[in-house]
Amino acid sequence: MRRISAFLTLLLLVLSAISFAQENGSQKNIAELTFTGNKKTKSDFLYRLVKVKIGQALDKEKIELDIERLKRLDGIAFAEYTIKDTENGYLVNYDLVENFSIIPGLRIGQANDDSFSFRASVFEFNGLGRNITYGGFYQREVFDSFGFFIEHPYLLTNKLGLGFNYQDLTTQQPIFFPTQQVNYTFRRRGPEIKLFYELNFNNRFELSSKIFKEEYEIIEGDPQNAGKDETNTIEPSANKAMFRAQHEYVDIDLEYHQISGFQNTAELQYFSGNTDILRTEYIFNNTSSYYRRIGKKGNWASRLQLSLSNDVEKDESSFVPIVIDNQLNVRGAGNTPARGTASIAFNTEYRHTLIEKDWFVLQSNTFLDVAGVRKPGEDFGTALETNNLKVYPGIGIRLIHKRIFNAVIRIDYGFRALGRLNNEQVQESGIVFGIGQYF
Repeated sequence: MRRISAFLTLLLLVLSAISFAQENGSQKNIAELTFTGNKKTKSDFLYRLVKVKIGQALDKEKIELDIERLKRLDGIAFAEYTIKDTENGYLVNYDLVENFSIIPGLRIGQANDDSFSFRASVFEFNGLGRNITYGGFYQREVFDSFGFFIEHPYLLTNKLGLGFNYQDLTTQQPIFFPTQQVNYTFRRRGPEIKLFYELNFNNRFELSSKIFKEEYEIIEGDPQNAGKDETNTIEPSANKAMFRAQHEYVDIDLEYHQISGFQNTAELQYFSGNTDILRTEYIFNNTSSYYRRIGKKGNWASRLQLSLSNDVEKDESSFVPIVIDNQLNVRGAGNTPARGTASIAFNTEYRHTLIEKDWFVLQSNTFLDVAGVRKPGEDFGTALETNNLKVYPGIGIRLIHKRIFNAVIRIDYGFRALGRLNNEQVQESGIVFGIGQYF
């Protein structure tokens, strides 16, 4: 009896193993992976980029990550997927809505001498259908500037890419000495090469190196420079090299103009070739952004920026790198009204969709910008003191084309609720115009 029982048990185990093997052997995998809707973006580039491959087991979580990865490409406005179950396996299709990716840009404003300033650009964000960015800009901000760029984040592998740019930037810069302000021509020109590396879905790195010449020249004939103390009107210049490392963490969900999630960018720049006057050794920047959907039409966005450079004593140098500026951190505050060796800036805004059609969106925007700067030789806490703090609330509008990359025309008006930097003049209000969301 025991032998019969043992035999039946053994037979049952064998049959179970055979059944499991048959089931495992008949498990269906992905038989076909296709892309539709991509008229410009190359399918072979997309297949190299996505993580789902033919022959793999069906993994919906991996498919959904692919969809988010595709929506982050500059050339893609939206993406979704379908799965068809057949006898030979699963047919997976990624259906894409492409962006128009050749984009002219325009930014207008007021320069430091109160003259009209602008920056015009043209960029291709999906070159050769492979997410290559190239283009250039011309800028007039008292003086002429230009630059050109080419970047291919996936040139070498689906994780590794290269970029190159050359910029020749010339602007008017007010330098605040202890007893006076002097207006300079600031020029920085030189090439930069970049290396891109995508560790995984959430983490990206950049390494770059740049050589450039940095120089300041007193603007002769400037009415604000008339009668200045000649003992302070130095004209420093230096040949420098900059090494930069950046880490970007991205965990956001995109649905056309609506954004939700969190993003953080940490960047460290190290400079060599300093002089006794141009003494910037390093700059550390960290930017954290948080986005949240509010119902179907609302989008709340907040950003915290922290910047830090090596400190210098008040009487050692006034040529410090960190600024409060219209286009960087405080809308309505004017161009470069404050300089320091550290800053903290907080921006929060509520975007509400007023009109949404098939391709067009009109948004209202209500915002609050707050920023403070640490002056040379001061403690960190002084950045948040009343005389170093700027508080600018405001309102604005957004005109958005849903199928053109970054096609957001923004117009914001900010006014001063608080902000006076010792004896420096602080702009009461101002309009900020640009392309793309402020952040």
